[in-house]
Amino acid sequence: MSFSDPLNVLVVDDSATERALLSAILERFGVKVIEAEGADSALQCLQTPKLNIDLILMDIQMPDISGYQLAAQIRKMESESFLEWHPIIFLSGQHDPQSIAMGIECGADDYLTKPVDSITLLAKMRAMTRIAEMRRRLVKTQETLSRQAHFDELTGIANRRHIFNLLENEISRCRRYNYAMSIAYFDIDFFKRINDNFGHNAGDKVLQRICSVVEMELRKVDMLGRIGGEEFCIILPECQLQNASGIIDRLRESIANINFDTDILNRNVTASFGVTHLRKNDNLSNLISRADELLYEAKNGGRNCVVSRE
Repeated sequence: MSFSDPLNVLVVDDSATERALLSAILERFGVKVIEAEGADSALQCLQTPKLNIDLILMDIQMPDISGYQLAAQIRKMESESFLEWHPIIFLSGQHDPQSIAMGIECGADDYLTKPVDSITLLAKMRAMTRIAEMRRRLVKTQETLSRQAHFDELTGIANRRHIFNLLENEISRCRRYNYAMSIAYFDIDFFKRINDNFGHNAGDKVLQRICSVVEMELRKVDMLGRIGGEEFCIILPECQLQNASGIIDRLRESIANINFDTDILNRNVTASFGVTHLRKNDNLSNLISRADELLYEAKNGGRNCVVSRE
């Protein structure tokens, strides 16, 4: 029996002899063994990404802390530090039901008594790695679904729901700490003409490039989201209206100065902006409504401009 993909197995045992014996068995089957003599070295290995640990084989009787305690520490560390889950198999000379139950309750996934039969051990390891792979796929699927729920697929920035949630949270934070906050709505001028004259692929490229430029120009604390179509929202935390207007006008200039590849678009693109700040009695609805109204003032006033008002 061997593994189609080499496994990286962490062997935790305070006995160098026991580690050597187990390593010899595992290496015959193409397993890469990483040895740890105690809790500190085991935890360090798990926090070293390049080791890429797939599975842990652990003794229970160790001088510093028991395997039970170490398993509980590993599960806590995985939870708190968002580390990948690692299957744990205890290897112990204790074979009474209480010891086995305690091992599982402390975070282990299986329990084998010594002396361990190599075929049984490898079969258990194969089962644990199948479970680990299934869990990785579930986590990856969850991450994908979460990203789809929060971010715009085309531009990679926050989608409408997410940016409004962020804005609502920021309003609450500003109320709590008496901070200033401004927001901007902007719209790409004559975007329909770009789609009509150059095709939707060109329109997509324009949206992606503009979002990239805006993200580079904004501060790290600022947030950008796509409201829909060619309309966007920018949240500027701890930013008075006057400062926000200056930031946004520089953005407007940066967008107007983008040089697109001639195979995408043979002219420059501009955008119109409406900027306002959080008033004492504002809620999410009237704040974004005011920003939207100011945006349309900018569009009706000639486009490629910034209209700001308290």
